[in-house]
Amino acid sequence: MLSGTAGSSRNGRPAPPERRRGVAGQLLRLGITVALLVLLAFVVAEPREVAGAVARMSLPALAIALVLAAGDRVLMAYKWQRLLRARGVPLPLGVAVRAYFASTFAGLFLPVTLGADALRVVAVRRFGVYDVTASVIVERTLGLVAMFSVALAGCGLLMFALAGAAFRSVAVVLVAVALVGAAAFPVSLRVARWLAARRAGDASKLERMASAYAAYGRHPRELAVFYVLSVLEALVPIVTTWVVARGLGLELPLWIVAATLPIALSIARLPVSLGGFGVQEASFVYLAGLLGVGASDALATMLVSDAVLLLTLLPAAYDVTVLGSWREAQ
Repeated sequence: MLSGTAGSSRNGRPAPPERRRGVAGQLLRLGITVALLVLLAFVVAEPREVAGAVARMSLPALAIALVLAAGDRVLMAYKWQRLLRARGVPLPLGVAVRAYFASTFAGLFLPVTLGADALRVVAVRRFGVYDVTASVIVERTLGLVAMFSVALAGCGLLMFALAGAAFRSVAVVLVAVALVGAAAFPVSLRVARWLAARRAGDASKLERMASAYAAYGRHPRELAVFYVLSVLEALVPIVTTWVVARGLGLELPLWIVAATLPIALSIARLPVSLGGFGVQEASFVYLAGLLGVGASDALATMLVSDAVLLLTLLPAAYDVTVLGSWREAQ
């Protein structure tokens, strides 16, 4: 999808240092991803057992998992549309869904999550929808708070199952992050309101951005609804992974997935690997192993779950209109 080499641009001239560093960073993350997956498959787990479990995957369960994964993206798009509608920015749900699918697909290859968000912002401009950047910032901030809230509940389950001590430090970190995020959000709204008032009338991009962001402070009910929907959205991958495990013929209780997967996905948010792959599998295998789940079973569950996500996003690879914004977003 990307033309040229790491050291040259499309016109044959040397690529700027920022571009070269970006490519080098992607290659490093790719290397970490491959190394972690190889280590898991051939050292931690038993490759034949993993392959055998994957081969037993039930097609009906796979279909249910695909529907759940697609529904998760639609819910994300709907939440975003609600935020925009609160400020009177019209965004058709179909456009929001297309932008979300395409940006998630591109996010597997872009260096960081912000790259996928930038693609989403640029993509909807092609449909005549502008002034959405503030909504993306609000969405990411409250979404992270919701995700860490669910991960914190998972820590509670783990501490209860493991006699309390093993994950106390992890829980403390998650509590700190959730509290900081929850406290920083209203503070950021006040700062934006102050900045907008200070620069009122200068018609600068900063003034417009601050005004748009501060406007969400007048919609506390919509923000509360968004947070609740974000918590529900964070539960969908839990159910999807559990359905995958059942489809593999594994007797994996739902509470074990609920206790481990949110923490694994939270850890995978660190910009260490490509799309979080490798890190989330390693985290899940380790955490589930503490609760008695075999490494091969846990890895097979995560690999099929990864395949479900990729299959769900595959149609976005042919959305030329939206993905045409990729280069503009970088």
